[in-house]
Amino acid sequence: MEGSVSRKLEVKVSASEIWKAYGSLLLAQIAVDAFPDKYSGFTVLKGDGYAGTIIQVFMAPGLPGPPSYKEKYLVVDDVKRVKVGQIIEGGPLEQGFKSYIGCDREGGEDG
Repeated sequence: MEGSVSRKLEVKVSASEIWKAYGSLLLAQIAVDAFPDKYSGFTVLKGDGYAGTIIQVFMAPGLPGPPSYKEKYLVVDDVKRVKVGQIIEGGPLEQGFKSYIGCDREGGEDG
């Protein structure tokens, strides 16, 4: 199966401020807190939030599909504000996709 998903969101803070959350493990906690109907929690299995980190994200009870997925951070570049993650188990892989890679760049000017 093949597909693509993207979303753009404008936030009213500087790129430096948003990267503090987005470029760290704080993003997973924010997602759990902001979307309790979708996520019930996450666990860091390995790492400190930079390349090589593996997290397991748990879906909220009652949602269709796999109950969790594991994501590995391939790149976390604080200078370029780029984060690349790959689902390595569960989630879309259990739904027929061969791979799922997310690549995000936080751009914009500070100020």
